[in-house]
Amino acid sequence: MRARLVIERLLMALLLPLVLLALAQRPGLLQLDASIHDRMLAMVSPEAAPDILIVAIDERSLNELGRWPWPRDTHARLLERLAAAAPRAVLLDLFLTEPSANPADDAQLARAMGLLPVYLPLLHASPITPTPTPTPTPKSTSTSTSTSNAANAWPGFLPPLPAFAAQARGVGHAGLTPDADGVARTLYLREGFAGRLQPYVGALVAGRVPADTPAGDEGPESTAQGHWLREDPLRLMFAGPRGSYRTVPYASVLRGEVPPELLRGKLLLVGATAPGLGDQALTPSAGFGAGSRGVLPGVEVHANAIDDLLHGRNVGEFSPAVRALWTVAPLWLALWLLVRMAHHALPITFGLAAGCLLASAAAMSGGRWWLPPAAPMFGLFVLYLLWSWRRLESQFAYFRVRAQALDALPAGAFEVLPALAPPVADPVARPKQALDRAIARVKRMQVLMDEAMHTMPVAMLICDDEGRIGSGNAAAFRLLGASGDGSGTLQGASLQALVAPLAEPTAATAGPAGAHWTDRLRGEYTTPQARVFRLEAAPFGGPAAQDRAWVIVLPELTAEREAQRQRDEWRRFLSHDLRSPQVTILSLLSMHDAATPPDALLRAIRREAERTLSLAEGFMDFTEAESDDYRFAETHVGALLLDARDQVWPYAQANGVRIEAQLGEAGETGGAGGAGGAGGAGGTGDMVVRADGSLLTRAVVNLLNNAVRHSARGSCVTLGVARVEGALRITVADQGTGMTPQQLQSLLNAPRGQRATGTKDDSAGSSRGVSAARGMGLGFSVVRAVVHRHGGRIEARSAPGEGSSFWLVLPVA
Repeated sequence: MRARLVIERLLMALLLPLVLLALAQRPGLLQLDASIHDRMLAMVSPEAAPDILIVAIDERSLNELGRWPWPRDTHARLLERLAAAAPRAVLLDLFLTEPSANPADDAQLARAMGLLPVYLPLLHASPITPTPTPTPTPKSTSTSTSTSNAANAWPGFLPPLPAFAAQARGVGHAGLTPDADGVARTLYLREGFAGRLQPYVGALVAGRVPADTPAGDEGPESTAQGHWLREDPLRLMFAGPRGSYRTVPYASVLRGEVPPELLRGKLLLVGATAPGLGDQALTPSAGFGAGSRGVLPGVEVHANAIDDLLHGRNVGEFSPAVRALWTVAPLWLALWLLVRMAHHALPITFGLAAGCLLASAAAMSGGRWWLPPAAPMFGLFVLYLLWSWRRLESQFAYFRVRAQALDALPAGAFEVLPALAPPVADPVARPKQALDRAIARVKRMQVLMDEAMHTMPVAMLICDDEGRIGSGNAAAFRLLGASGDGSGTLQGASLQALVAPLAEPTAATAGPAGAHWTDRLRGEYTTPQARVFRLEAAPFGGPAAQDRAWVIVLPELTAEREAQRQRDEWRRFLSHDLRSPQVTILSLLSMHDAATPPDALLRAIRREAERTLSLAEGFMDFTEAESDDYRFAETHVGALLLDARDQVWPYAQANGVRIEAQLGEAGETGGAGGAGGAGGAGGTGDMVVRADGSLLTRAVVNLLNNAVRHSARGSCVTLGVARVEGALRITVADQGTGMTPQQLQSLLNAPRGQRATGTKDDSAGSSRGVSAARGMGLGFSVVRAVVHRHGGRIEARSAPGEGSSFWLVLPVA
């Protein structure tokens, strides 16, 4: 599947640009580009130059001077009138290729041309002449050919009469080259046969003659096999619609009605503007402000061209390679973005298409460069359609496979599959059938799970990741309903609010304040009706918080806790009944010893009574260690160990054993001293555990008592603590008799509550007259119970004659 996707994307990246480059030259996209170009051109249209003035052959002039054509002496009188005003130049937009009926008129017009700088246009000769407008032109009505000398000077054109050409300041072509849609947007500053290119007459008027324009006569042989060429394109930037340039009627100038100041120093263009007269051109500027194109008189087109040449305005075009890159680069960028952000296909496509349009507008307004946006925009939309189609097809294929796989799953332990329906003949309908069957199976499983959950005797809840209850069974309502808000339903309620009025969870299981709510609430609770339950939670669903839910199980422990309470009470009563007679015996012996010195019998009775009392106290210690009455808090281990050392110190002194505390940063290092030794317990925060300080101290005291008891006089017992792998390790080591491996295993693995074999009698320490600190008797059973309740472990090492070492490993807070 992945390989096929890679191949499809490579084909899109390679074939779509090739197709798009071919379509970019087709009429559809060309016309769309032309429409966009015209609208952008309207946004950047310049102001009409005030030094260009059109002398218009308009309807008023035709009405006053008569029908067209006028005698040439009329044009001569106009030029004489203009010469008096001293204009900068005059473009006489008339084709003067044939002599008039009166030669005197031609001579008069030629003399008038010599009075001021006049420029004349060339007429394209057939078959080069563009498609003619079906209206008559004021430039000439004759169709005769020019002389051979004129043809040699201007091949491909019909020049003005030699007398006029001799007096004119310049002669050049005046042809426009319409685009494929017939709109005139471009003219060429040089046009003609190869080797004999003629300049544009407006460039001569503006003084912007293009380079490499031929000035001499090269003879007819140079054009015999030549091709018609157009070079130096000028893409026009029109100043506005018809009438944008200041215009005065021909008749008004002829009659002297126009002030000379208006004509002085101006570029004057004499040509036809009357409808149906002269050459007309379809231009994008004719409809500025109206949203449509229209016809513009040829003389106004020349005015716009001369204005652009005077001010250096031209809409440039990039090379074919740059245009090709501009066309395909957005496609490649879009494809790269679609691969990385497939879920944002529509914003990517429209964003890049809008970017192409804005880039084209910026190039036009900022640098007068034309970037045709139609091809890249069209390619982006085609790419979006192809991408969406392939993604949908991939999704449909995935759904078909997954639906069939889900339908093919074997039945679960509690699921009964329905009877198989006959397969449909239509291949398209088979995935639908498989999906319908899979949905039906999921619905049946959901009903089964709901019924099973509601009928379970154990209380169960389903909560979201915020602790809101989504559903629960009848047992949960019976357990929590009385402590809830009394609304009769648990759905939507907060589990934390429901258990808040209940007893706090035991400190041994409550999580830290910053933990997840399931960790903080995990533990045992007691309802006002004295019902005890434990809260356990397990997640299901996805790893994200919005996809994760929690199964909350509330097993009731009321009967178990009642049995444990009765057992603990029986143990306390039993311990009290064992202690009371022994205390009475010891009191009577003390009274007797005060009166008469004790004999051997009385000392034996006292020893056995003290031994029995020690066993009773050990049994009480074990009962407390096995109970749930732990009070956990953050405890500094250094202070705890120094306290245990101080409790055992009298017993160690009586036996001649020295206790050396090696606590490092947790406290001072030194031998056994009095209670003042605890003053060095100002350790770092790394030596802190979450513990019941009293019971943990009792466990350490028991280990120290055992070490002292089995140590020879003058030996040393070492007490230390160190941090290893996220835990604290308390060390109690002696130099006593030691144990065999069998004795050590028996001591470590003995069942809880049973004394280990292989240890010395508990009365050994009392023979020296000083009793061990509380913690004798069932001492090691107490140690195992306390360490187990703290989540730790006991490690030991011993050998006969080499002493024993015990380590209590506890988790750090």
